[in-house]
Amino acid sequence: MKKFFAEIILILGLLSACAGSSFAAAWVNFPTSWDIGQAFAVSITSNVDYSKPVVTWKGRSISLNVEQGGAGKISYGLLGSDVRNTKPGDYEILFEFEQGGKKYKASGNIMLKERQYPQEKLTVSPKMVNPPKKELKRIQAESKAIGAALRTMTTARRWTTPPQPPLSNITLTSHYGFQRVYNGVPRSGHNGADIRAATGTKVLAPFAGTVILTGFHYYAGGSVYIDSGNGVITAFFHLNEINVKKGDKVAKGQVVARSGSTGRVTGPHLHYSLILGGQFVDPIPLLSTSITQMLKKGTQSQVNSL
Repeated sequence: MKKFFAEIILILGLLSACAGSSFAAAWVNFPTSWDIGQAFAVSITSNVDYSKPVVTWKGRSISLNVEQGGAGKISYGLLGSDVRNTKPGDYEILFEFEQGGKKYKASGNIMLKERQYPQEKLTVSPKMVNPPKKELKRIQAESKAIGAALRTMTTARRWTTPPQPPLSNITLTSHYGFQRVYNGVPRSGHNGADIRAATGTKVLAPFAGTVILTGFHYYAGGSVYIDSGNGVITAFFHLNEINVKKGDKVAKGQVVARSGSTGRVTGPHLHYSLILGGQFVDPIPLLSTSITQMLKKGTQSQVNSL
């Protein structure tokens, strides 16, 4: 029977140590199990310098930054799993980096556990469930542009935790993961959180970053996507007004848009999505925690003696 626990696999052997040389080591940190749809933290640490850290999770390789941390170096990562396409089970996570002219790899397993998300019945315009044929080409083009944006991968970490709440007041009207039924037709789980907001409410950037896509899309209405490095992307939908354009650098807390009721909606609100390595996760828990607190829930294992 398969064991559901993290197992660090040392891919490369130990480096020979010269007599009198100082001891150096590297570690990885990740959780042994986690709920589907929820964000988790990973890290690589070492007391000597290293380069090109990459973590591969759910088929996606995510470039990490190397920063000063404590008495050595550290790389932080935020990952998760999308409730719409993830089944419970064991998933491999792979860490890679270079040190002293050599390549190192370590892998382990994370057991993703099912979480129950309620069903939500909504009534919307019929054309938002079965769009007219004349809109199909537009929808396809928008889907292609969104897919390209979500594949953005930059190394510099511009996100810091906790993020800036996107609105001054956070009152949820629809939670992440709700199984949505539009006009009696079942659809996939909700890929973000809906927050109560009157039309024209200021929308703030949760992290510093670069705007990678904006537009007024068929389903999402007014939309803004912001890349903050290491596969961390935030997105806002149903906007009434967009105050940034593709390529703009934004600061944490900067006004990027104003909320509205465009696209497939039942009324004015802000849809807020957090995408980690291409996986849409619940954005709300991260508002009240930090990367340091998240890493405490993981297991740290030594990769190599160097």
